[in-house]
Amino acid sequence: MLLRLRLMLRRFRFSDTDFGRLYNFKEEHCTGRALLLLNTFFCGIGNVFITGTFYTAFLTENGIDIVKVGIITFIPYFCWVFGLFAPKILSRFKKRRALILFNHIFYYVCVVLGTTVMPIFVKDPDARTVWFAVFLVLGNLCNALIGSGASAWHIHFLPEGKDRNFHFAISNLVANLIGTATAIGASFAADALAGSPRQGVIITTLRFVSFGLFILSGLLLYLIPKEYPYEKAAQVKLQDVFVIPIRDKKFILTLIITIVWNFVCNLNANTWTYYILNTVGMNYLMTYVGSIVIAIGGIFLMNSWRSAISQHSWFKVIAFNVFIAAINELLMGFVTENTLYIFIIGSVISGLNMIGAQITFSNVFYINLPRDKTYFDVYITFNNFAANIAVFLGSMFGTWALSMLETADGSARILFGLPFYGSQFLVWIKCVLFLLLALYIKLVTPKIQPDHL
Repeated sequence: MLLRLRLMLRRFRFSDTDFGRLYNFKEEHCTGRALLLLNTFFCGIGNVFITGTFYTAFLTENGIDIVKVGIITFIPYFCWVFGLFAPKILSRFKKRRALILFNHIFYYVCVVLGTTVMPIFVKDPDARTVWFAVFLVLGNLCNALIGSGASAWHIHFLPEGKDRNFHFAISNLVANLIGTATAIGASFAADALAGSPRQGVIITTLRFVSFGLFILSGLLLYLIPKEYPYEKAAQVKLQDVFVIPIRDKKFILTLIITIVWNFVCNLNANTWTYYILNTVGMNYLMTYVGSIVIAIGGIFLMNSWRSAISQHSWFKVIAFNVFIAAINELLMGFVTENTLYIFIIGSVISGLNMIGAQITFSNVFYINLPRDKTYFDVYITFNNFAANIAVFLGSMFGTWALSMLETADGSARILFGLPFYGSQFLVWIKCVLFLLLALYIKLVTPKIQPDHL
């Protein structure tokens, strides 16, 4: 037995595995992919402290209520209206490395460092809301005009066919594992200090840590990998950003899936966390149950989801992901301070489903993207614009709907013997919209089968 094991180990070579073949520092394209994966690792840690539960907690610590949280989160996405000018700006640069690195640093200085330092000097909650908005708009405006330029560089490192399937699966797995491990550790610390002034200090300190990680990831991502020449059209006009993608029937019908998904997901992306923390009274760690399921389940189920995609096609799996998301939202509507077990069940279902959804939705943009990269800047700009406007509209509509669904005094309505707040009714609206999206995917699938993958 030991002899057989030794022979197996001798025959095993890391370079012969899919991971070793795609991520190494021996070839230019593999080096780029390895750095993209390393960037995913650092961002997976940093994003824990500037998004989701910890972001909501940070805003709450600074006196921003649930409606203002909704406003704060949808304002930056409006900046992507100005992203329409990105192809015109980027077409003037034969080399983008310095420009993109500047954008990366400026963006995180504004959205992380600036927003973290500002509350130390500004004490009024309303003034803090205004300054939060100012920093977020500045950072996101710059990113909208320049940030998409990195995609035309990094697309050279994306593999084709089943290797791309593997790449997205591995990237999501790394992000989920490191993000969840970080969140669990930070949640223990935050929960242990609940009610103490030191909890706010911990949350603020972690934001400074995330800023350092983002700067480090930017230096690795934009200084080391090779920058390739950019294919571009003779002249890029503003109307091209709309006209060219919209005329591409397969591309636009495919992109609608992502647009609607982003809109629906963001109806309560931040206000739901506020409801869970402040109304239900859940601790930090429990809010990450879904993330824990994604991280652990991804290790064992990643290959199963990849096989399902290969066997049944991208669109059938996407439709299944959306349908399960709808059922889960229906279930989550019954989460109250007395039914925490429903949240656990729903989080497990959501986590298992999101393992597949992360892989499928990561690839939607590329499924029917033209192989000719001449207008890539145009397509990526339109994609970013559409996705972010969908998030903006979803957040804005969700905030408005929540204000309509909440009672005047913020008290609960009693239905089925359970207390119901506006946040619970909002997830049922999401359920209906997800069902309609699943129906759309089923109907449009015959028209958007890819010519290549």
